[in-house]
Amino acid sequence: MAQLYLIALLLIAVIAANIIKPFIPRVPEALVLIVVGGLFTFIPVFRDFALDPEFFLFLIIAPLMFQEGQGISFATMKKHFNAIFQLSVILALFVVAVVALITDKIQSAWPLTLAIALAAIVVPTDAVAVKSMTTGLKMPKGLNQSLELESLFNDATGIVLLDLALSVYKQGSFNLVEGVSHFLIVALGGLIIGALASGLIVALRLYLSFHASSAQATTIPLNILTPFVIYLLAEHFGVSGILAVVAAGIVHNYEQSRLQLIATESRVVSATIWQTLTTLLNGVVFVILGLSLPKILKLIGDFGFEKSLGLFGLAFLIYLAMYGARFFWVSAQKQDRLTGFFGQHQTKDRLQRAQIFGVAGVHGAVTLALAMSLPTTVHGKPLPFLNEILLVATLVILISLIVAALILPRLLEEEEQVFSEEELNQTRSDMIDSAIVKTEQRIHDHDTKAAIAQALQTQKLTIGHQKSHDEQASLTLLSKVSDELQAYLDDLISQGYDQDTVERYIRFLQRGLLSPANSRHPLARINQRLHHWKHEFSWHLKTRTFTKGQRLRYQQELMARNPKVAAQVAQWKDGRQAMLALNEDVQKEADRLLTKALESELEAHQDTENIAEVRQLLERFFRIVAHDYRKSNVSVPTADYIQAFADEYSYLSAQLAAGKVKSAVANELYTEINQAQTLLLMEQGEGENE
Repeated sequence: MAQLYLIALLLIAVIAANIIKPFIPRVPEALVLIVVGGLFTFIPVFRDFALDPEFFLFLIIAPLMFQEGQGISFATMKKHFNAIFQLSVILALFVVAVVALITDKIQSAWPLTLAIALAAIVVPTDAVAVKSMTTGLKMPKGLNQSLELESLFNDATGIVLLDLALSVYKQGSFNLVEGVSHFLIVALGGLIIGALASGLIVALRLYLSFHASSAQATTIPLNILTPFVIYLLAEHFGVSGILAVVAAGIVHNYEQSRLQLIATESRVVSATIWQTLTTLLNGVVFVILGLSLPKILKLIGDFGFEKSLGLFGLAFLIYLAMYGARFFWVSAQKQDRLTGFFGQHQTKDRLQRAQIFGVAGVHGAVTLALAMSLPTTVHGKPLPFLNEILLVATLVILISLIVAALILPRLLEEEEQVFSEEELNQTRSDMIDSAIVKTEQRIHDHDTKAAIAQALQTQKLTIGHQKSHDEQASLTLLSKVSDELQAYLDDLISQGYDQDTVERYIRFLQRGLLSPANSRHPLARINQRLHHWKHEFSWHLKTRTFTKGQRLRYQQELMARNPKVAAQVAQWKDGRQAMLALNEDVQKEADRLLTKALESELEAHQDTENIAEVRQLLERFFRIVAHDYRKSNVSVPTADYIQAFADEYSYLSAQLAAGKVKSAVANELYTEINQAQTLLLMEQGEGENE
């Protein structure tokens, strides 16, 4: 149970960091998560926090690497294979060599194998952390992809090198042929097992998509379990589980590109789940780093000031060495295949990209996992310098994050906004209003029109914040519509409509619409409701009728005893039918007037929120006149909803063709329409099944 509480609190910490982040936009999300993790150490369950490294690699790193692999297509792999090998193997080995030599020179008491182990721990980079730091900044074209490709595969290089270094330390000797063979077997074996196992799982998912009784209930869980199954399978055979899940992700990407529109609903749901899951797991990694801070502070206290200062100096030198190695490697590259990533050789652009590439070598999740995975004992004896390695690795992570947070905003220009939030909101509002106008013109049934208009209106909530609404504008429009409805009713009298019925309706109109402020006041509504309940309760006590059957019998007996009452009821029913017929006519006229007002405000690009509010007030008034106090659910044909969304598409396409809407705005809104349509049609399908 304690583990469940622990996981729940970790997720709460990520949520808390995301709540805090908007208030400090200039601070990178990774640093916010670390600070929140540090604050959570005051919670008793997180005191002396320790996480099993195998559990960490299996539960957090494996799904993260699988998702990153799904973001890389097979075509990209084939095109940039040379670059991937250069970045993830050659550069990684170069950095490990430089860091190991520096560590060996400074910490001469350390065995060389442990210096190599430390270098292997700090070589993996974290492209996700870099992304969080470069939000709103313009990363040079191609450079961001090079960071992603490097991060995707150098994790495995670090893991294999660490495993090799620890093996040599345990054996006490090193054989070059055995070392290279071990590296190739672990790396290639992981890739092969991951690709083969993933291919079988893809075939199984495809079969289940067509033959399972509930495809979503089988294929989606199978997709979520894939990285965990493949990681365990690879580790069982003694090869790299991380490379296996990366290969599995790439195979799944290939499957998606081949299947395209097959099982779309399952794929949309899976993509949403994975996006949410990876966001949470990335956050959990940095929260765990924050939770480790008290342990780091304790180590510093145990080592003393002088030794801790020396280790901090080593961590800083290692970071500088890695920056220098990355900068030199990019600057010296002459291969034409890498110019797309780093620009032309011996140019100012190449030097700038080399600087950015060096600073963007941020370390995070995998470095933390590898540091935590070090064995505490070897051959029954404590692993020497374990705490020193842990402290240096953690300091390297923190230094890389802090330096990147400070330097990257100075190296990169701010990203130009393609469109403003106001521009997007205005286009969205105009698009929705245009679709509502076409719906009003195309459909004659009032309830269907109102239901579709209400559904489309909710798309405006996508804006994320409510507009400051001008109530006076709504009251002005309401008064105008009321006056026009009264003029319409006067015309009906001149056309021969029953004068008594029309005059009674006009009185309702004057009380219900011409003075709306009082009737909408909360205290007035409560007072009216209490008065109604008091009257109902007194009548039921007086007549001793509490059920529907009792009321019907009472009414029948009353009319049988009193012919005068029976005549009044018959007359009232005739008048009631006339009032309902008149109410429907006025309702249609109100729809016409609101559509006209909407068209006018749409042409003038004015705020149309007042029309939505007036529409709601009118709907309430018409229900009161009809004594229909409970709003019933209207069954709208699916075809009408699809046509309404098609009207939105048509509006955007026409505006885009006329050059009145930017393509980026149109693409954003196209996506919103697709999502809204998918959600609404899914709800329609569930409603039909009930």
